[in-house]
Amino acid sequence: MFHHKHIYVYQFEMKNHPTWPGTHFTTQEYTLCTNHDGPTSKANKKLLEEALRIVYGYMPKGVKFLYEKL
Repeated sequence: MFHHKHIYVYQFEMKNHPTWPGTHFTTQEYTLCTNHDGPTSKANKKLLEEALRIVYGYMPKGVKFLYEKL
């Protein structure tokens, strides 16, 4: 089994689908498993952007680092 050196959790707001009732934005969290040090390092920013583009189809604005899981 492979273990990652770091597990970083990021948060961002995502616009709701127009047909969904309630607020216009939903808070989402994304967990990035990586071996690169630093949640805001250049390598982790690139990995995070690529992952979010694959999952959501675009890079959400306002992505911020929340915490590291231990």
